[in-house]
Amino acid sequence: MMRVTVRSCLLAALAAAVLSAAWPGALAAQVSSDLADALVRETYEAIREDALRPPDVLTLLHETVLTAQQALAAAGVTEPPPLPAFIGQEDRDLTAAAAYVQAAATAAPRDSDRIVATVLRAMIRAVADPLGAVFMPLEFTRYHRELRGEHTGIGVQIDVVRGQIAFSDVTVGGPAARVGISPGDVLLEADGRPVADSTPDQVMDRLHGAVGTTVALVVRRAAGGIVQLSLVREPVRENPTRWKMVEPHLGYLRLLEFSEETSSDVSRSVGGLLEAGATALLLDLRENGGGLLDEAVAVASGFLSDGIVAMEERRGSLNALSVIPQAHRFSGPVVVLVNNFTASASEVVAGALQDTGATLVGERTFGKATVQTIYPLRGGWGLRLTTARYYTRRGRQIDGQGLRPDLSVPMDEELIQSPRDVQLREATAVLRAQLAAGTGRRP
Repeated sequence: MMRVTVRSCLLAALAAAVLSAAWPGALAAQVSSDLADALVRETYEAIREDALRPPDVLTLLHETVLTAQQALAAAGVTEPPPLPAFIGQEDRDLTAAAAYVQAAATAAPRDSDRIVATVLRAMIRAVADPLGAVFMPLEFTRYHRELRGEHTGIGVQIDVVRGQIAFSDVTVGGPAARVGISPGDVLLEADGRPVADSTPDQVMDRLHGAVGTTVALVVRRAAGGIVQLSLVREPVRENPTRWKMVEPHLGYLRLLEFSEETSSDVSRSVGGLLEAGATALLLDLRENGGGLLDEAVAVASGFLSDGIVAMEERRGSLNALSVIPQAHRFSGPVVVLVNNFTASASEVVAGALQDTGATLVGERTFGKATVQTIYPLRGGWGLRLTTARYYTRRGRQIDGQGLRPDLSVPMDEELIQSPRDVQLREATAVLRAQLAAGTGRRP
């Protein structure tokens, strides 16, 4: 079975779990008996080999067939096949369990997708994995788009520049680029509503929407002139970084997620900040629900000179996640902004920097420090399993506890990057003082 190891975003993981639980028969087609057999076997293999909590094999197989029988009854089959008797020989017992699910799919073909999905979820529950999930084909496609950093929008990133909402990045070939929007252009209106009093996050929410829908913009070109534009939303990758100089020598970098190529985006942003004269940095990880752990390790590496980023535990074995050389490295003082929704991969970065002397400002982080591996299954289905747990480079536990900020500053997340962003104000004061005193983090 092919395997793709990624570390999933907390918010995407929770959303997918809610979707699959609420609509177990949605987004799928009928499942043939051969496909049912393959899905059970591939899921069993993944759980048997990689699940963070090793399964009791007989318990796992009993749960598999019992759930199939119950799903048949729920589908209106009054006389489901009798449960197989397991004999303690793993290969034969697995064959018997898979054959039973095959028979269930055949007995209720119109409900076969729901039956198989219910069985696979029961197998995950048997190893007590709250973030494990089963994806039907269309769900799996959408999930991979999220991991690639794709959103249904117009392919831009925005920020506040001199008090105005401006485009800071435009995706090559995306809807915005095709109508000539460029970095530095100022957004005045979206769908007839002014954006001047909105935060960047609020504006991005308005630019996102369903595939094929239209958003009307009023834009002031950086070169002069105001234009009205109509753009059709489509799946497009968006740069997850926002960076700028907030005052001489003091830079600001906001990171929204850890999707594919995020580390390259961050490295380019760090290069831009260094070229602009930044010698101290505000790294904003607020509302960052995480993403790919490999990208988080690479991002953290851009702020560390050597050594390790974090420690990863798999079934009792502890392994170091080492620093990966980056094109640009920031070695000056760093203050990291965090809040209750700073989670998963973003906690890896925040923890690594705090362990090397960076100051954390804001609120205690979420406390999600487990690794999920994604398995493509037969027929376009997918499986997500929790396969590891990680700790900071100094061995501090994050999972269930979060990271405690060095300076606690409670604030409503709706105020992020607004004029009333007191967390940003306090973090800036801390960094300004460190810069003046020649103190702060030195990796």
